[in-house]
Amino acid sequence: MKYVLPLAFFLLFFSLHAQTPTGYQRSYRPFRSGDVVADKQFYLLTAIEQLADVKQFIEKDTALLSIQRERATLIKTHAGDTCRSPVSLVTGFRWAAADSARLQVAMGRLYDQNRPAFDKLVNGHLRPSGYYQRFVDLPNRALLARAWGQYVVGINYIIDQYGLGKKLRYPRIDSANYPVNGRTYRTVLKDMFAVLAERADSLRLFYQPSLAVARQLMDVNDRDEPARHEPMEQRDNRAAANSVGRTVWKNYRYAAMMVPGSGPELTTTPLSPLNKMRLDLVAARYRAGWAPLVVVSGGYCYPFRGPYAEAVEMKRYLMQRWQLPEAAIIIDPHARHTTTNFRNANRLLIRYGVPTDKPCVMVSTKSQTDYVDNAAFDARNQRELGYLPYRDKHRISPHDVVFYPTPESLHMDPYDPLDP
Repeated sequence: MKYVLPLAFFLLFFSLHAQTPTGYQRSYRPFRSGDVVADKQFYLLTAIEQLADVKQFIEKDTALLSIQRERATLIKTHAGDTCRSPVSLVTGFRWAAADSARLQVAMGRLYDQNRPAFDKLVNGHLRPSGYYQRFVDLPNRALLARAWGQYVVGINYIIDQYGLGKKLRYPRIDSANYPVNGRTYRTVLKDMFAVLAERADSLRLFYQPSLAVARQLMDVNDRDEPARHEPMEQRDNRAAANSVGRTVWKNYRYAAMMVPGSGPELTTTPLSPLNKMRLDLVAARYRAGWAPLVVVSGGYCYPFRGPYAEAVEMKRYLMQRWQLPEAAIIIDPHARHTTTNFRNANRLLIRYGVPTDKPCVMVSTKSQTDYVDNAAFDARNQRELGYLPYRDKHRISPHDVVFYPTPESLHMDPYDPLDP
């Protein structure tokens, strides 16, 4: 199913003013709300709630207050009405084109009236965070409009997948846990609104009721994957992240080696046969001195609702079977596809300060390098991510594909709620 971003509504009212475009800054420290999943999916909202002036402007705007009251009231209504089907319960929290039109008019007026505060939001937080990296060449008005567009798309995607049971990008591994029209799920959704009603009065910003519904739908399905193992730089990746500043990069051919996971088909199997072969290959290259770091990439994907994170098991195998030091291994326990293996590895390398002017190399089994080397893989990245999460990609052997990381990889993806 394809979504059409309601950006025409936004951009119609967000006139463009010249500003110096800036992007990701490694020195920037993102805000934390206490909800890691929401921070990753909708950093715009996290930043707003930390900036008192911007938050107050939004909270007091009469048009936005009208939206807030409508949706907070709908939560309370559903707690006691006779609606029981998913369609009747959650559809009102999606953002239709008309809703987006109301939103863009109000936000255009707020920007006009309070430009210094909103420019501080964009220049001081959205740009340097990297979460909106694909928009950094836009003036502030347009960047803010695109960020709101991502909120709209992201909320709709979650509600469609976990509230309405629509089969979206990857139903084999991302679907709701239960048949959404079954009796059990209907009861769960109805009781969910009774629970949300207890705090409906505290949802004072126009976007919070829909966000609360979307987050509760993810919790109902135990979809907390984006938060697992975070903060990684203080836990699983601490030793490797700390080693970056001590590394003599000129001593290595590559900055890092990336190994994509291959999920097992059995819940009793931590590592698939393909995974073991890939790790054996990368261990040999590490011992030969190719690179100081290995990024193992793969999340809780296969089988559906399986207990193992590919990256965690890959790290364990490299340390136990091949005695690689922990300081040499970066885990990415969130990627769910080959596209995001590249994207997420890039994110970690960039954020940890690994030089991006030095090439990296993907090490894998031949069936996967055949796929990655094919033009169809480039097309898939463009179709699903909107960009290539690598540059100057070229294959140097049956098992090795060289590439350079791209900063666009930092950009959050509203179409991938389990790994935004």
